[in-house]
Amino acid sequence: MRINQVIQGDCLEVMKEIPDKSIDLILVDPPYGINYREWDKFEDFMKFTEGWVKECFRVLKDNGSFYSFMGWSNVSEFKILLDKYGTIKNWITWHRTKGRGSKSNYKSMKEEILFYTKGKKYTWNEQKMLKKHIFPYVKDGKPRGWFTNEDGEKCRWTGLGNVWFYTVPFWKMPEYAGHPSQKPIMMFERMILSSSNEEDTILDPFAGAGTTGVACKNINRNYILIEKNPEYCRMAEERIKNIPEKML
Repeated sequence: MRINQVIQGDCLEVMKEIPDKSIDLILVDPPYGINYREWDKFEDFMKFTEGWVKECFRVLKDNGSFYSFMGWSNVSEFKILLDKYGTIKNWITWHRTKGRGSKSNYKSMKEEILFYTKGKKYTWNEQKMLKKHIFPYVKDGKPRGWFTNEDGEKCRWTGLGNVWFYTVPFWKMPEYAGHPSQKPIMMFERMILSSSNEEDTILDPFAGAGTTGVACKNINRNYILIEKNPEYCRMAEERIKNIPEKML
């Protein structure tokens, strides 16, 4: 396998080079099929989608995990497809703090992330978050695990929930690379930390601006990035090469 490289090509062709059950974690930000520029019919889009999904689960280890983004309009059909290949562990909603305008509908401010595993045993590293609580957990009549932060708010550490709040990268942010559907680095790091270990190999078959590669390099994972667009390949390579030392 070509480890720690950005590979230009069609993911359906490139993934044929990857051996069965050799990948620890797969992160996918695929085409949503919203505008159907490449597919005349929804059935054609789903046929294309099943092609890459099938390949992903072929190369995924039995204890591996799979995360994929999808838009709200296609996510139900996408879940039915994924159920053929793996077991759903959670349906995560990304609440984008930057929404898209709409003149004739409610403003779209979310995207979906489906978290699947291939087998019953899978890598899981619990991540904690700081959360404000109005009502405490009580043990022996006393609040448990509470403390007061610098703003005087009652807080406690708790497991991550399945609603995530991240801002879409925009032009004023250092991580912004100019990709039209770029995702936040910290969100990818969250998935990678939760579902892999150091030096594991992460596959991203629609690499775009290379966010998966940046996240992997930050937290000591190997990566395989596949991207069809040569401009985005150059963008990804440049971002990974220029990661500041303070981020390592």
